[in-house]
Amino acid sequence: MMRIRGPTSYKARIIALASIAIVYVLYVTFPGLGSTSFNGTPSRQNGFSWFGSGKPKWPRNTVQYPFKENGIVAENKEKAEKVKRAMQRTFWKYKVGAWGRDEIKPVSGDGRTTRNGWAATIVDTLTTTALMGLEEEFKLELNFTIKGIDFNDALGLVDPFETTIRYLGALVSTVDLIDAGILSKGLVSQYDRHDVLSQAVSLATKLAPGFDSPTGMIWPRINFTTNQGCREHLDQRPIPGFAHATIGPARAGSNWLENKVLSKLTGKVEYELNATRAWKPLVWNRYIEEWPGLIDSPIDIVTGAPVDRHRSWGAGHDSYYEYLIKAHILAPHDPNTSKYRDRWIQAVESTMKNLVSWSAPAEGKKSKLFLSQWKNGWLLNEMGHLACFAGGNFLLGGKYLGREDIVQFGLDVIDACHETYVGSTTRIGPEYFSWIPADTAPNATYEPQHETQYKQLKSLGYWVTDAKWVLRPETVESYFYAYRITGNRMYQEWAWDAFNAFTKAAEVEFGYAEVKDVTKPAGPDNIIDKAESFWGAETLKYLYLTFTSEDIGSLDEWVFSTEAHPFKVIR
Repeated sequence: MMRIRGPTSYKARIIALASIAIVYVLYVTFPGLGSTSFNGTPSRQNGFSWFGSGKPKWPRNTVQYPFKENGIVAENKEKAEKVKRAMQRTFWKYKVGAWGRDEIKPVSGDGRTTRNGWAATIVDTLTTTALMGLEEEFKLELNFTIKGIDFNDALGLVDPFETTIRYLGALVSTVDLIDAGILSKGLVSQYDRHDVLSQAVSLATKLAPGFDSPTGMIWPRINFTTNQGCREHLDQRPIPGFAHATIGPARAGSNWLENKVLSKLTGKVEYELNATRAWKPLVWNRYIEEWPGLIDSPIDIVTGAPVDRHRSWGAGHDSYYEYLIKAHILAPHDPNTSKYRDRWIQAVESTMKNLVSWSAPAEGKKSKLFLSQWKNGWLLNEMGHLACFAGGNFLLGGKYLGREDIVQFGLDVIDACHETYVGSTTRIGPEYFSWIPADTAPNATYEPQHETQYKQLKSLGYWVTDAKWVLRPETVESYFYAYRITGNRMYQEWAWDAFNAFTKAAEVEFGYAEVKDVTKPAGPDNIIDKAESFWGAETLKYLYLTFTSEDIGSLDEWVFSTEAHPFKVIR
């Protein structure tokens, strides 16, 4: 073995090691560097520039409608107050029946452990009680979050996706709200702020091993006892017999906002570096994209290769696309901000070209624009409630970038989702629904299966394939964006109609419960004894923001996470 001798050789080795370290830091900081296509040639999607400032060159427009400048009072205090009272009822019923548990069973009043035993309902609604000015409720939640939760101790394997959006997002957003002076002076001390941030750092530290995969994409689960990323239990795996762990785009892409803000608050870059590496294989995709910007999934986290050909804005895919434009808006000076913008534009344009599906009109009904899915050459003419968030996302990005075609696209999607609400008996949209494409595409997959669905198709222009409603926010989320961006009070009216429908169908003794079948009348036989934390974190928050002052949660100052936690735009 050759030995390295003398001071000159030693110095050379030090320089070499330092060079390797610098290259590594550049690689993880600027993941576009060195991207290649599947055959090893430079990818045409690689927009990385060594000397770019990261400042977006695209025109940045004011997003929120200028209510005051046009002499319009945006808020409706009476309706905002009624939504706030629904949140108070949610809080106090939970406190009586399940304080400290992840969720309440709103019919029986028992508690449930669904999110590792860290009181998901308390943490996830911190930003809701803060924005609503519910000071007593917020203080109780804050004290429990600081003193009553140990993120080192988890019940079961940890799902990093749900943990990041519900827990970590809530914690860092709460610090952002404190720093912005949203809370009454004196309500929160600097010690409280420090303790909330410390909890966020503690949780992020425990989540960090999830990024230790060959590609940097996050593992589907994390074992907090061994501090290792791992696969789901066998019966939960998307492809049970596949040799490697697989994830959808949403899991890879729904870490960036939360970790970027945590890096801003702590001054520690490792959080955003982990999140940037996690979606690097998607943003700087080495594999051919038949429709630019739309990711085939699931994805092998060992190789980064797609193992199936499913493209969608629905479950498993949604928040990756959502976060691309929101990353661009949140951090306009990030080195990769223009790449995130351009990838979102690619995805939206490919969606407009390939996944748009106008429905064949029903009797007395106009065609509606729905979002199909694509899987292995087949059009899946089925859309889920989850995908109704996309209308608001199209509106946000289209307005910010000055793309009126994308704005109109968003409005059309929102109109279609609204149609599924007003067409049901409860006036609440179902979990899944299908339609016959107007162009009678020969590879459309789904058709009505029984008499009820045929009747729905004839009268409504679509039919219900899964009739439950699980307290989801996505449609009213899009109403919020539509009202704040267009100033059209019609969207407030739609939101109010939805709120009344929610309370009528879902109100039970210990809060609000899931609805079994939105096509049947509301009543005690039409409910499910479950209530996830996003009812308070998202659904009621978006409804409140639709009726309160436009200065609260201004879209020109705040970016909302996929769990509706607001983050201050980084100027």
